[in-house]
Amino acid sequence: MKLCRFELKSSPGEIRSGMVYSGKIYETDGANAIAVHEADSVRPLAPIPHAPSLRIFRSDLQPKVLAGNDAESPKFFYGNPMCLVGASQIVTFPEAIGAVTVQPFVAAVVVADAYQVEIEDADDLILGITLMIMLTSVDGERTERIYGALGSSHDIGAAIGPVLTTPDELDDHITDASSGKRYAMSAVLRVNGVERLRGDLADLPFSFAEAISSASQTCTVKAGDIIALGPVVLNDESTVYLDPGDEVQLAVEHLGAISLKLSLLQ
Repeated sequence: MKLCRFELKSSPGEIRSGMVYSGKIYETDGANAIAVHEADSVRPLAPIPHAPSLRIFRSDLQPKVLAGNDAESPKFFYGNPMCLVGASQIVTFPEAIGAVTVQPFVAAVVVADAYQVEIEDADDLILGITLMIMLTSVDGERTERIYGALGSSHDIGAAIGPVLTTPDELDDHITDASSGKRYAMSAVLRVNGVERLRGDLADLPFSFAEAISSASQTCTVKAGDIIALGPVVLNDESTVYLDPGDEVQLAVEHLGAISLKLSLLQ
């Protein structure tokens, strides 16, 4: 299933939930379908309204694995769940922040509380998988790396959604399940409609199961927690600088596409 939260353009502020099927949105009351809406009549919202936490596993920031220590767990830092918005939103940032880039992620939403989860059990904790594009301050991150802690550089804004795809829909795209399910699905990052980067989820160095297991070793993961893996497109020339007015889109095969637009703070 592809789960979603949305509001009707004709009734802004009235939050609804449902699922997407064959290009239409089926509104539900939690158990039964109560209405059917055309896609152009709704405005997508973030699929999780108030995530307890946002853990970001950036593959390009992982510590080097020491020889003979192949069991090194993936590391994360906390993001701000309050910076998340739904798809196709405008995100503002002040001019003083300097250069801004984008980090494209895939994200899993946790379905239940759990502590010290084994990798082989962690996939069962995933409610659904979605997309996330996060704006970051280039100068801010550079300064934070000196002190060894990322924070406000990743607090400009991020779009998440537009749907949560349940894991059963992705079983045909599993490429390896030895340490949690890993998927072969292509990813494309576009700016103003022009392709800038391309990659595949199969190239991520660890699975959602490994990330969830790592996160749960020292603190209980909670229902609604977001676990983000990425960047899903990464190479030696992967930094994409953005200007006010730019529109960024991330599309991942079988998960859909999400976009946001940048605007100067008025």
